[in-house]
Amino acid sequence: MKMVLAILLAALLPSIALPASPGYEAIVRLLNSRSGGSPREYAAAAELVAADAAAGKTLQQYIIAMICEEPNAPREARISDETRQFYLEQSREKIRKLAETKSNPLAWYLLSLENNDRTMLKKAAEGGNLQALNAWGTLLLTEALTDPSLDPERLQGELAKGFSCYRQAAEANDPNGCYNLGMCYQRGYGTEPDSRKALEMFKRAAAADHPEAINNLGGFYRDGIVVEKDLVRAARYFKRSADFLNAYGQLNYALCLQRGEGVQKDAAAAVGLFRDAAASGNAEAMNAYGMCLYFGDGTEKDLDAAGEWYRRSARLGYPPAMENLATCCELGVGGERKDSTMATVWKVRARAARGDRNALAWLLQNGYPAR
Repeated sequence: MKMVLAILLAALLPSIALPASPGYEAIVRLLNSRSGGSPREYAAAAELVAADAAAGKTLQQYIIAMICEEPNAPREARISDETRQFYLEQSREKIRKLAETKSNPLAWYLLSLENNDRTMLKKAAEGGNLQALNAWGTLLLTEALTDPSLDPERLQGELAKGFSCYRQAAEANDPNGCYNLGMCYQRGYGTEPDSRKALEMFKRAAAADHPEAINNLGGFYRDGIVVEKDLVRAARYFKRSADFLNAYGQLNYALCLQRGEGVQKDAAAAVGLFRDAAASGNAEAMNAYGMCLYFGDGTEKDLDAAGEWYRRSARLGYPPAMENLATCCELGVGGERKDSTMATVWKVRARAARGDRNALAWLLQNGYPAR
C-alpha cells in the first residue's frame, strides 16, 4: 500500500517543488490513519506533516488546512484561522491545477475534502486514489442502505458498486480497503455473506496495524466465528486495538477486564477504558461507563453522573441507554424526576431505536421525539 500511494505522491510532489523525503511516509500515515480508527497513529502522523507544513512544504500545508477543522482532528493538526488561510493561499491553486490539467487523483481527492464535492471524489476514485476509493465506496453503501425507495435489485446493484471500490483498494493491499471489504463479507453488502473471507480480510488489515480490524479479530475469537473460541486470544486482540486508542478496542477490552474473560478481572481498569472510549464518542461505552457509575462497579457510585452518560448515549440512539433512562425515571434518580409516563416513553424509544415501526409511530402520534 505504501508503494502504491508513494507512486501517486511522486506524481504530485515534484510539481510543487517537494523532493522525495520521509515526508512521503508521514503523508501516507496521516491519510490512512485519518479514517483507520487509530487516534494515536493519527496524532503521530499529524505532528510530522504539520512540521513539514510549518517549514513551507506546499502539499503538507494543504493537507493540514483540510483536516484541521474536522471534529476528530488531533491537537497536533490544529492551527489558527490565519495560518489556515495562509496555507490555502500558498497551496490551493497548485493543487487545483494538478487536478484539472494533470488529472492527478490525489489532487482531486484533496480538493474533494475542501469542497465536500462528490464529483471530485468520484474522479479521485476513478483515478485509483486509495483514500478516495474507500470514501466513495462508503458513500455509495451509506446512500443505498438509507434509501427506502430502492427496490431489492437496485439496492444490491448499488451495494455491489461500493463493494467493488473496496475490493480495488484491497487489491492494492490498502489496510482500510481490506477492512472495509471484510465488513462487506461479514454483513453481506454487495456480496454473499462469508465469515471466512471476512476473517481473511481482517487478518490482512490487522497485519498492517489497522486497529478496527484487530478489534474485529478479537470478536471472531470471543464468539467462536469460523475459529475455535479462545477468550485469551480475543482479549489480546482487544488490548492491542485499545493500545491504538481505538474506542471499540477499549470498549471490548474493558468488558474483558470487567468480566474476567481471558484476563484477570480488574473492575477499576475497566472503568478507565470505558471512560476513555465514552469520551471519544462511543455510545456503547457511554452507557457502560454510566452503568459503572450507577452501580459503583470499579468506581464510586454517582447516580447523577450515570444519568448524564445515559442521556449522552441515548442521544446517539443506543437502546440500552434508553432503557436505563426508563429505570431512572421510574425511580426518580440520575437527574430524572420520578415520572412513569417518561419511563414508558424511554422504553418505547428503545423499541423504536431497535427498528420497531409501531413504537416509532406511537412516539410521533403522541408528540415525542424519537430520542
